[in-house]
Amino acid sequence: MFKFIDLFAGIGGFHSALSDLGGDCVLACEFDEDCQIVYKSTFPNTKLISNIREITRNDIEDDNSTRNLKEIKSLVPDHDVLCAGFPCQPFSKSGKQKGILDKARGTLFFDIMQIVKAKHPKYLILENVRNLTGPKHSETWKLIIESIREEGYTVSGIPTILSPHLIPKELGGAPQVRDRVFIAATLNGKNEPLYIERESYKHNHNPDNWNIAEYLLPDNAVSQSESLSNYRLTQEELTWLNAWDYLVSKLDSNTLPGFPIWADALTSNPIIEDDMPLWKKNFLIKNSNFYITNKKFLDKWKNIVWKPANKKIEEFPMSRQKFEWQARKAFPTKKNRTIKSLVLQFRPSGIRVKPASYLPALVAITQTSIVGPNIRDGIKHFRKITPIEASKLQGIDGSIFKKAGVPDSVAYKQLGNGVNTGVVKYVFSQLCEDDNYFNESKFRFDEKRKLMNKYKKSQNLSFKFL
Repeated sequence: MFKFIDLFAGIGGFHSALSDLGGDCVLACEFDEDCQIVYKSTFPNTKLISNIREITRNDIEDDNSTRNLKEIKSLVPDHDVLCAGFPCQPFSKSGKQKGILDKARGTLFFDIMQIVKAKHPKYLILENVRNLTGPKHSETWKLIIESIREEGYTVSGIPTILSPHLIPKELGGAPQVRDRVFIAATLNGKNEPLYIERESYKHNHNPDNWNIAEYLLPDNAVSQSESLSNYRLTQEELTWLNAWDYLVSKLDSNTLPGFPIWADALTSNPIIEDDMPLWKKNFLIKNSNFYITNKKFLDKWKNIVWKPANKKIEEFPMSRQKFEWQARKAFPTKKNRTIKSLVLQFRPSGIRVKPASYLPALVAITQTSIVGPNIRDGIKHFRKITPIEASKLQGIDGSIFKKAGVPDSVAYKQLGNGVNTGVVKYVFSQLCEDDNYFNESKFRFDEKRKLMNKYKKSQNLSFKFL
C-alpha cells in the first residue's frame, strides 16, 4: 500500500481516487469549515488539519516565520504521493528573490513546495483551474514548473488540460465539462516528462455520444432519498421555459439562431449607439433581422400571457428575456423540436439550452443544470439535477452530504469546487504506468493498465511523451 497526503483537500476527491487505487491517506489539509465537516464524516480516521501553515510556519500570519526543513519533515508523515488542488494567488516579483521559489513567498504554492523540499515524495499531482495556463499567468506557470524542477522532479512544461467528458468512460471519463490543468511530476524521473496530449484521445472519443440520462434518477428514486419538491422549478421559472419552448417548437423554420436571442431587441429599428461595443451592435442587428424575417410569429409571441405566472415576455427579468440555443446537433430540423429534451441553465447571460449528451461544468454558484422531462423515462417535469446526480458526475458517493448533514446549497458548491476522481485516476495511472514502486497495490494497476492498453489498441490510440 502506498501513502499519500491530501492538501487543499476539499471534500476528498483526491482521497477517494487514490484510496480506490490502493493508497492510504496519512495527512489531509482543508481550510473551509463546511468541507471539513464532510471530509471528517467521510474519512473519520484521517488526520485533518485546517491550515497548511500550521506545518510550514511558526506563525501562520507571518510570511517570514517559515519553519526550517527539518522541523517540517518531522511534522509531515512519510508519503509517496503529494496531492494538492491548490489555490493560485498572484505571485509577487518583489522580495529577496534569492531563488526561484522565493518569488512565490507568501503564496500557498510556496507552502506546498516547503513540504516537497522537506519530504521529496516520489510523485506530485497538482490540480488547478485552466486559466492558470493562460497568457495572463504565463510567468506564474513558468515559476511553478521551474520550482518543481529545481527540486529534482521531471515535469512537463506543456500544460495538461483534461476534462472528464473528453475521456472515455472506460478510462474514468464522465459526461461533464470540467477543464482543469494537472501537473504530474516524478522525482528523478528517468524518462521524459509525462504529457497527456489532449488531441490524442479527443479524436478517438466523441463526447457527443455521452448520454446524460444514464446518470439521472427517475423521480421515484429521487423521492426515496430526498423531497422531489426541492428540485422542482418555481412557477416563475416554468413560465420562462413555457415561453421559450413555444418559440422553439412553433417557429416555422428548420434553423434557430446560433446567436443569443434578446426579446427586447426583436424590433425593426434597433437602437444602436456609437459608443456601443461591436459585439453588442452585431447582436442587435442580428436580432432585428431575425425579427423582420419572422415578424408575424414574434409579434404574436411577445403578446402572449404565459402561464402559470401569467406574464408576458417583457415582464420577465432581463436575463430571462435572453435565450441561447446551442442544441442544433440535437435538432437539425424543426421536427419534434422542444427544450423538454434538452439540458438547460439559468445564466446571467440568459437561458442556455444544449443537447442532453454531457452537462456544462458543475459550478460553485447558482447555475445548477436543469433537465427536461423528455430526457429519460420517469422524469415528469423540468427539475434541477440533484446532489446525488452531480456527485456521480464527479465520481463521488453522493450519500456523503446527507451523512455529514450539509444542505444542498453547500453540496452543490463543494462539488463545483471539487476535483473529478475519474480524471485523477486517469492521470495517476498514466504517471505510474511503468512503475513497480507500488508493489502492494500492483494488482490494481495491472487491471487498470490492461484496460487502458486494450482500449488504446482498439482505438489506435497513443500517448505523446515530450
